[in-house]
Amino acid sequence: MDDRNGSIITNAWQASWITRPVEDHYAWAGYSVSVSIQLERGRAVLLFGYQSEECHYTCALDAGAGTVSLFSVEDGRAQALGTAEAPGLIRREQAESGNGSEVLLELLQSDETMIARINGQQMMAVPAAPFTGTVGFRTEAGSSAVFRELRVSDAMGRALYVNRLYDPDTIHFTAGEVDRSGSGLRLVENETSLCTSPIPVDSPLFRREFRFSAGIRKAVIRVYALGWYELTVNGHKPDRRVLAPANTPYGRRLLYDTYDVTGLLRSGGNAIGLWLGNGYNHNYSRWGWKWKRDKAVILELAAELEDGSSVIVGTDESWACTDSPILMNDIYDGETFDGRLIPVGWNLAGYTGDEPWRPVRLAEPPEGELLPNLQPPVMPFEPLAPVRVLRPREGTLVYDFGQNIAGWVRISVQGQSGQRITMKYSELIDDQGNIDPWTNRNARATDVYILRGAQVPAESAEHQAEMYEPRFTYHGFRYVEITGDKEPESIIAIPIHANVAAAGTFTCSDPLLNRIQSNIRWSYLNNLVSIPTDCCQRDERTPCLMDSAVVEEAGIHNFDMQAYYRKWLGDIADSESNPDWSGDKVSLPWHLYWYYGDIGLLEDSYPAMKSYVEHLAAKWPAGLVKEGFGDWCPPNEDGWDAYFHEVELVNTALYYRLAVIVSETAGVLGLEEDRSRYEALGQSVAEAFHSRFHQGEGVYGSGSQTAQLLPLAYGLVPADLVHAAARRLAEAIAEQGGRLATGIYGTRYLMDVLADHGDIDLALQILRSTEYPGFGYQIGQGATTLWEQWSPKGAMHSHDHAMFGGIGASFYTRLAGIRPLAPGYERILIHPYIPQDLDSAAAEFLSVRGLIRSEWSRTAGELVLTVVVPPDTSAVIMLPPSGGQETAARVSHEAGPGRHQFTVY
Repeated sequence: MDDRNGSIITNAWQASWITRPVEDHYAWAGYSVSVSIQLERGRAVLLFGYQSEECHYTCALDAGAGTVSLFSVEDGRAQALGTAEAPGLIRREQAESGNGSEVLLELLQSDETMIARINGQQMMAVPAAPFTGTVGFRTEAGSSAVFRELRVSDAMGRALYVNRLYDPDTIHFTAGEVDRSGSGLRLVENETSLCTSPIPVDSPLFRREFRFSAGIRKAVIRVYALGWYELTVNGHKPDRRVLAPANTPYGRRLLYDTYDVTGLLRSGGNAIGLWLGNGYNHNYSRWGWKWKRDKAVILELAAELEDGSSVIVGTDESWACTDSPILMNDIYDGETFDGRLIPVGWNLAGYTGDEPWRPVRLAEPPEGELLPNLQPPVMPFEPLAPVRVLRPREGTLVYDFGQNIAGWVRISVQGQSGQRITMKYSELIDDQGNIDPWTNRNARATDVYILRGAQVPAESAEHQAEMYEPRFTYHGFRYVEITGDKEPESIIAIPIHANVAAAGTFTCSDPLLNRIQSNIRWSYLNNLVSIPTDCCQRDERTPCLMDSAVVEEAGIHNFDMQAYYRKWLGDIADSESNPDWSGDKVSLPWHLYWYYGDIGLLEDSYPAMKSYVEHLAAKWPAGLVKEGFGDWCPPNEDGWDAYFHEVELVNTALYYRLAVIVSETAGVLGLEEDRSRYEALGQSVAEAFHSRFHQGEGVYGSGSQTAQLLPLAYGLVPADLVHAAARRLAEAIAEQGGRLATGIYGTRYLMDVLADHGDIDLALQILRSTEYPGFGYQIGQGATTLWEQWSPKGAMHSHDHAMFGGIGASFYTRLAGIRPLAPGYERILIHPYIPQDLDSAAAEFLSVRGLIRSEWSRTAGELVLTVVVPPDTSAVIMLPPSGGQETAARVSHEAGPGRHQFTVY
């Protein structure tokens, strides 16, 4: 039972999984097909209109001859339809070396003409009867080729099938394997591969009408879909959520959403509408959790009527379905919407439209347990107006929204039926003002709206504007390019992210630090959908445990993350990679315990925490973890190998920290035997770490900034070596000209360690640096979010990654000095570090016990510290030393609830 909605919802579902009838792919008719082909040697053949070996069409690319040819095969006999030279197809030296260039091959059917194009250039147009059948690929003797990004669409442009061919589990073809590059179906010589199990990429509508004999006292809907869904009741959405349901490891858990729809229903006729999109389907990244089967949905409405009766309306074979106006939808590529195809009133009672509605069919239930989703939903937020409009070339508008966001644009446009407007999204523009989609990588990031046309008399022109925004995609962007037949009358950008409440604010007297804080918050939210993603713009957006782990404390200080992270822990409970990746399942429950006092979650998580550390102990009996990412993405000269940094040192330090957390957790839970065991394990890892990495005189590993930071941050340095280790850290920073040289783990602890060892001024110097590498350098280049790399461009960059935002926790804990001394802030430490070159800083944090505030300002030789302590708590306030010398002794002051002010001269 979902106790938020009363007893009318029970654990047992009185509904069935439904889907729409699927057309046989061997009955695909008159379609167009495109595929990118890397022709390495010999001939690569696209099969289309394939009914059998005796009946199909072929388009052959010949590397040696440099030609493209079309054939029809009837009754097993091949007939040439045409051959054309394709001089750009391949160079002879490429054919000899087996390193062919990649070309885009398109076959288009128009009436009784077949058109072949390569890289957008028409090669030939030949008479050919309309064809029906599936598609496939073939290589001949001495040939090899890689086929990438197959797209099949019908005569009106509706996508029938799309496959990026990069996930071995979702190939849908009879032969071949994913190329070692990670993309494309590789065929060696004499192979034929047919598409025999395609999964549709459509966007169907489902509807059901029903009647209530009395008024409604209480009504609740719960719903889950394989595919993103939009729910309406009598034409209205129950709330503002988008991109639902939540992304999870679908083989284990399916999180259904619950809505109170009491106010949307009425006595008499009612209607429920469901609109499905692809969402995290087979074309989602292989590194993410994805639906690997066709779309389906289950819904149950439970209602209590005012006459005392109860009614259940669930998905079953009485529902009807049809195609929606969405011709194409993809998480990466965008959405194409044909306004002419809107079935007006389809989700209202009494609908009598003439669309070809069909009966649904029952679907097999998916794997995974249906569980209630208690995570804050993804929602749209305050829109942004463009700050400027550029016209880089004729017929092109580029809108600059002044801020990098995740979401989409909403446009208002007037025009004639069939006119098109195209919206392309990017994080960057070039010197001429054209969008630069470089960080999108393979994501097309394009929405297209086809106008419905005026539906009212001309004298009511003010009512003719059509509004459009996409439903089943999102983009990471600051800039939007508009081209097409019309210009929008208005355009706004809609940010989307999980609906987490703001919990903390930090401001100071330095505008640059305030901008860094803003960039951290924006990057965090832009990558906070139902999973914490790595990025929000390119063809990835995956659940990245490492990226999340390093920013979780920063997130907790800025937002209420308790419910969100509870869901996330359920997602990652079975992860067993290296500590820099899977350690999140141990460290995050500990953070939630300390910041929220959530001992229930700690109890629930302990078996997984303990199991993971046991896994590490079995895999790395010597205590040294030699695999992983390490301090990912330090400043580097680019290239995959350069992104890894101090791998063994970082992972071994993390292993120690995880063992300590499990020991301390066992102590909290009263498991003394476990506490002793993992305390001993942590000590043995510490000894192995020191033996392996200590070079003498407090120098660890290579003596890099990261090599010094992690041992100091995690307490791995013996007391008599701490001062020397901190001194070496300062030397390592000086060797880099006072700039950082850290990746995501080192950056997380940079300010913490420097502040705790008397170098807060050095920490501020690093943060303020406007030279490469650093946050100030990014901001000087116009950054409004954090970059994936410290440099602006390279082999793997996005301009909206949250992973370097972990240092944001230090703004609260070191500059403002707010830290818990007991779980849930029952007892609080206020210990601000005061840089010589900063005039003021203030932070508020809404803890589970109430608002905590720490604010200090310095004027005319005196420093004023103001502290607010919430009810039922106490605080230890460490007053800044006189004269601002951090090495001087501090005065400790005990404080109870209320406002306290201190002046230090």
